[in-house]
Amino acid sequence: MTLLRLVSAGDRAVEVHVRRSRRARRLRLWAPPRRPLELVVPWRASAAAVDAFLAASGPWLAARSAEAERPSALGLDRPGVVWFGGEPVPVERRTVGVRHAAAGRPGAALRGGRLVVSGPDAAAVAAVERWYRREARAQLEASVATEATLLAVRPARVTVRDTTSRFGSCSSTGTLSFSWRLVVAPPAVLDYVVVHELCHLREPNHGVGFWRLVAEARPGFDVQRRWLNEHGRELLAYVPRLEA
Repeated sequence: MTLLRLVSAGDRAVEVHVRRSRRARRLRLWAPPRRPLELVVPWRASAAAVDAFLAASGPWLAARSAEAERPSALGLDRPGVVWFGGEPVPVERRTVGVRHAAAGRPGAALRGGRLVVSGPDAAAVAAVERWYRREARAQLEASVATEATLLAVRPARVTVRDTTSRFGSCSSTGTLSFSWRLVVAPPAVLDYVVVHELCHLREPNHGVGFWRLVAEARPGFDVQRRWLNEHGRELLAYVPRLEA
């Protein structure tokens, strides 16, 4: 169950989605990319407890709201380009007739240093996301194959998803899951996330042994880790702006 609340935070009113969850054990605020701020509430928490928590969270809400309004540090909101491997790629739009669109022809492909996107406006963004997912799967599977051999581990499978809170995860069954938005970042960042998750096949926690293993597999990984700490939220919020 989700309710919309407008909360006073300094000199602004901030929109917060309040979602009750049977699994939640405490009240938790978070800022999911591409969605309003959200407060997760235990199912039986009282309305008074929710009001008090939101009233005490005014500074945090104001900071997150202001953060969302800041200009893009990476320039990912630049119109008329898509970002790939940390670089902007110009978009070339080509329309197709209704008959071709109905036949499922809209698509996107790299040609001559440009991303050629065909199809009506309504289908263009979806076509670009399908292209991103294909490229992400190809690059991630190639990186996993290389790094898994070096680490002498064998993941069960690799999945590519549209995640909202992290770029990679490793399940207890050995499945590695990654965000397709990793192909937007510089290639070294993608490879670091792959190594990070592969290391969890040998060290399931983030203890000293885990970070020692990451450092052995990827010397200098702190550079990519800092890049993600600085730009990760912006990357997770990335949505292509196709029109110049």
